Amino acid sequence: MSTRNLPKIWETFPELSEPLQSILTEMSSSWHIGFEEIDHAIRSQLNAGKLVRPALTLIFSRLTSESYNQSAISLGASVELLHLATLIHDDIIDESKLRRGHESIQSQFGKDTAVYAGDYLLTGMFSLLERADKPAANKLALTALQEILFGELLQKQNRYNIDTTFSAYFSQIKGKTAALFKLSATFGLVSGTDYSDELFSTVSHLGENIGITFQLLDDYLDFESTKESLALGKPIGQDIRNGIYTAPILFALDDTSVNTEIKTLLLKRDAISNEELTILHNLITSSNAITKLKALLTEYSDSLKDLITSLPNTQIQEQLEHLSQLLLTRNA
Repeated sequence: MSTRNLPKIWETFPELSEPLQSILTEMSSSWHIGFEEIDHAIRSQLNAGKLVRPALTLIFSRLTSESYNQSAISLGASVELLHLATLIHDDIIDESKLRRGHESIQSQFGKDTAVYAGDYLLTGMFSLLERADKPAANKLALTALQEILFGELLQKQNRYNIDTTFSAYFSQIKGKTAALFKLSATFGLVSGTDYSDELFSTVSHLGENIGITFQLLDDYLDFESTKESLALGKPIGQDIRNGIYTAPILFALDDTSVNTEIKTLLLKRDAISNEELTILHNLITSSNAITKLKALLTEYSDSLKDLITSLPNTQIQEQLEHLSQLLLTRNA
């Protein structure tokens, strides 16, 4: 794993090449299940990851006295293993057949094996935390795990709930998505010792903001691609069929001009047809949902810029501005 080519995004971050390769080496040495096919499948999915979260750990380690230090390497590797473990468990719940361009672990080997594989990756995460030897990181990891699990339970509770609110969904994505980004950023800071409470608060807020902005943009782009996917005959609407309602739907449900028709379609649950998904798409488009989502995205993007500008290191500011631009334009 340590000799793989880094994702293309990092070609414009040459200073991260060596430490990212070190993270891959750390990940490779932290787990080994011992069943060749399962090991290969997990390794394939790890290799397909873009390494955004561990890269954030590295970037924020530059706020310490030692950039890209060994603790940051171990902590960055641990957060990537945690990320993949959550994806494997997500695929079990959603019965997803694909993950990162490969057949999902649960599709290849069954749900029971996928549970064990995801759990085993968590042991790798804990071994890397021990290797980093940063007590503050242990507490942050525990808090992140609690937030992630709360987000997952909230999503489960709200499945097929046509009366759920955007506020509830927002709490859900703060756990499912933003908690890992926040953990990645704060891991970089606590890899050293010389930081203030004020700086920790800023970095924590910035990491969470990246995660929320990333998820809201994902919701928007998924919605925008629906019509094209329908025209091309691609599989669509899996979240809707699974009863997971994202920002465009929830904002549209607040619009009294279309909410009754939308609710009628959502009540069809996994029996909703592609033709009905097209009608649903048109109803959302005719509502004020996308206008509200774009306004919220602008608000979070502006806040992200302000937080980045407040950091006490111009080189980190430049790195984060460049990375956030790549993420928000989906060039990552």
